[in-house]
Amino acid sequence: MKTDDLSWVLKTIYSQGHASRTGLAERGKLAPSHVSVLVAELRRRGLIEEGGHTPSRAGRRRVLLRVVPHLAHLIGIRIGRANTRIVVTDFLGKVLSLRRIPTEIAKGEDHVLKLLDREIESALQRDRSVKGIGIAVSGVIDRNAGKVLFWPKVPGWSDVPIKQIIHRKYSLPVIIEDSVRTMALVEKRFGDAKARSNFVYVLVSMGIGAAIFVNGQLYLGADDLAGELGHTTIDERGDICSCGNRGCLEVYASGSAIISRVKSGLEQGVHSSLAPLVEKHPERLSIEAIVSAAKARDQFTHTVLWEAGLHLGTGLATMVNLLNPEAIVLGGEIPRVAKTLILRPLFHSFRGRTFQRSVRNLKMLLSRLGGETGAVGAAILVAEMLLAGLL
Repeated sequence: MKTDDLSWVLKTIYSQGHASRTGLAERGKLAPSHVSVLVAELRRRGLIEEGGHTPSRAGRRRVLLRVVPHLAHLIGIRIGRANTRIVVTDFLGKVLSLRRIPTEIAKGEDHVLKLLDREIESALQRDRSVKGIGIAVSGVIDRNAGKVLFWPKVPGWSDVPIKQIIHRKYSLPVIIEDSVRTMALVEKRFGDAKARSNFVYVLVSMGIGAAIFVNGQLYLGADDLAGELGHTTIDERGDICSCGNRGCLEVYASGSAIISRVKSGLEQGVHSSLAPLVEKHPERLSIEAIVSAAKARDQFTHTVLWEAGLHLGTGLATMVNLLNPEAIVLGGEIPRVAKTLILRPLFHSFRGRTFQRSVRNLKMLLSRLGGETGAVGAAILVAEMLLAGLL
């Protein structure tokens, strides 16, 4: 029995969530009898199980196979600038527990590492079935070395070897990945992109990033840097970005740019209902407060959001003209909170800058997944890594 065939069947069942014997034979161009032998061996090893049925084209119900959910439990962590989310999942990504705590990123890397240590220790004490740890970070990372190379807008983070630090203490497999990619992975596994092979997931939050799926696979680029949508130039003479370049999309359309623009305008005396808040408690200015003001017909905040939407549409149009995806999935707090205040100008700019043929069948989707998505994706990545060692 070929280990390669066993591995392919196991990975295919896991990536699809479930599969039938007939479906595996058709997809892998394998003899049904050979697939039955492979499935029997994987069941004997306790790696897969039967779970549910689906009707076939001929009307007969096919038995579905899935990886055993409690093969292992996994810790998934997403370190955000504002909050860190920690989940424990089963092997299929079902959330068993969730914690959300302030990151307090300004206190430095040592503070964040102590926070991770405390939460991992607590999770391991509660659940002895945990077999791996996945960590998603918004900074620029070296995936292979497991380092955060640097973190735009966050001082003090330089060559931080998170993977080595965590693995050394807990002796568990650890994987580090960009948080936008872990979110996209969950969108592919559970969200509206589940049936799509070529799509772009775009996160519009305090920063802007993208993850690109080509033929069902995450595209990383030659140096694992594909997807830096926020650092594409939309104004050659624009303001300096945290990456050191001028006129990046992130300078004009990210959450931090929107907040900065509102603060700057109010400091210059622009009339707005938010003026008293910013004067007394500038730290309380948030995207939610800006959107609320715009909905209440505050002209200044409405204009700021409209212009951010126009810039975002320009950035997305460039990506569509280059990649010709079948769908774009928008995630993050900006589209989720602002909704039409951002989406209307986005579509206005987008339609005027894309090839008509490129958008004829394009779907623009707003992610419906929750805030724990990045942490769940990190856990799934660990599961995929562990699969290779199970045979």
